[in-house]
Amino acid sequence: MKRIKMQWVVSAMMLLMVTPVCGQSRYCNSYEDFVGNRWEQLDTIYLVGHSKSRQLWWGGNDYSLTSGDDAIDKKLKKEAFVVMQGDSIFLNCHNLRYQKTVFGNGFTKARRLGDLGLLFVNKIIGKEAMSGAMLGAIGGAIAASKQMKQQVCYVISNGADRKGRIEVRLIDDELMDQMIANRADLHDEYYAEKKASKRRLAEHVIPILEKAGLF
Repeated sequence: MKRIKMQWVVSAMMLLMVTPVCGQSRYCNSYEDFVGNRWEQLDTIYLVGHSKSRQLWWGGNDYSLTSGDDAIDKKLKKEAFVVMQGDSIFLNCHNLRYQKTVFGNGFTKARRLGDLGLLFVNKIIGKEAMSGAMLGAIGGAIAASKQMKQQVCYVISNGADRKGRIEVRLIDDELMDQMIANRADLHDEYYAEKKASKRRLAEHVIPILEKAGLF
């Protein structure tokens, strides 16, 4: 009896984790196909959440997508650039790179950034993140936890190289200056935060980009 009850509990938990995403499903295999609006159709896609971070905000790459067909799921995981369900865009992090550092597997939510490409939110990686690892196992764990809380914005505006890698760009002061060049009010709002490490945080950047009408 206890075993049957435990199986029921596990099944109930799995149902809570797997959520059907309504609307038309489609995917494309490259940035160029995305820009050119060249899509391949899919049946219903299900989202599987692996952590609580996606409940708090749309950063991180903790979305898994499943169609219920192993062959299609493998293709999406390895080859798809983005999967679109209704108005929601799910970006495959598998081939993304920043300063030669990988984001890992999984999908993350993304948004169109006007004609500039795709914006997504994730933890800071690259040279700055590597400095935390030099602190040792305990220091590295603390640094990793801090990184997850301090999400930043990245932009994809180019396709993959010959090895299939897609280089992304961090939205920093230089890139923000370009995107809000004609908005003195937003420029002042952005630089009202004096600390550069806080200026680049997604919670500071995204509201300003929304006011600029870039989404």
